This record gives sequence, structure tokens and C-alpha cells, in this order.
Amino acid sequence: MPFTAYGLDNFFAQEISALSECNAPDLGDHSAEVGDLIHNFILNSIFTSPIKTEYKPYIFGIIRRVQMALVEYQNGRTLLLLYLNESKKNISLYFQALSHFEIAVTQLYQAYEFWRKLGKKRESKETNLFKTGDGSSHEKLNRLYNISKHLEASTIIPEGNLHHVWISNNGICASGVTMSFTELAKLVKEYVALANAFSNPNQDSIP
Repeated sequence: MPFTAYGLDNFFAQEISALSECNAPDLGDHSAEVGDLIHNFILNSIFTSPIKTEYKPYIFGIIRRVQMALVEYQNGRTLLLLYLNESKKNISLYFQALSHFEIAVTQLYQAYEFWRKLGKKRESKETNLFKTGDGSSHEKLNRLYNISKHLEASTIIPEGNLHHVWISNNGICASGVTMSFTELAKLVKEYVALANAFSNPNQDSIP
């Protein structure tokens, strides 16, 4: 017997009964772009654009996390589509999709942190890309990352909610914040471009 909307929302995941579509843009065209980032970075740093050794751990950190952010985002999208295409019969697919999107958020925010710390190391331009309360995509990314990381159930999970992070038609949600899939996809593409600039540097592309 199928569950009612009340049963789904109160025993499986909040807002899951209203989940009816996957609004995550397909970023599959970028998969080939990120495949050789590390290989190209290593070769270019040896033969064409030497990089100070002290900077390399940060750049490796950026590139590796950007690669995995894209992979996890695409995995989340694939599983969310599968869940919806199977008429939401296999609830496990929903939670697998959610986990992949959470990992994508984590990898993307850590890439930002490596970039910010590299900026401090190089004493270059300011790389803090958001301020608390500005409502920007980076602030939303920060909040989702912190909620996923710290799991402060007493303060983060509102009464009646079953999960601290969940999926809706609008995007990835947590208490007080929703990052649309369009915003998340845009950030992934921006960081792919950043990683590519480090991997295949020229005078105009190095951030």
C-alpha cells in the first residue's frame, strides 16, 4: 500500500511527498574537461609554468576537490532522476542522491577554502567571496557545508524534521537556507574553470 503525503513527510523525509522533478542541470559536458586536470597540472608545473613548491598542496587540493565535486554532483543528479523515474518506489535512491549532493557541497566548499588560503599564502587579492548575511551562493554553500559537517542536532534540525539536509524541487535545503540546483551547478562550473586555470596556466588565466 502506498504511503500518503503525510506518511512520506513524517516518516521518510520532510517535503519528499512534493518532490516531483529534478531541476539539477546536466554538467556531463564538463566531465572530460576535468579528467586530465591533475595530469596537466603536473606536466605544466614541470615543463612550462613552474609553481613554487609551497603553493602546490593548495592547488592540488583545489583540483582534486573540484574533480570530485563534479563527479558527486552528476551522481546525485543521476540517482535523483532514477528515483523520480521509478515513481519514487525505491526510497533508497532518494537518500543516495542526497548523499552525493552533500558530498558535492563538501568538496566544493573545501576547494573554496584551499583557494582562500592560497590567496593568503601568495599575499594576493582578497579571496573571501562572501560575508555573513549577504545571501550569496558562497554563503549558502558555507551554511550547507557547516550543517552537514557539524550535525548539531539540537540547534540545526527543527522540531518535526527528520533530516538536517534534504532535497526539494527548489534544490538542497537545510534549516534557514536553500541552494537552488542552478546555483550549485553554476558554482561547480566556476570552480571547474578555476581548476582549469591552474592546470593549464598562461599569463592571463592564473587566478
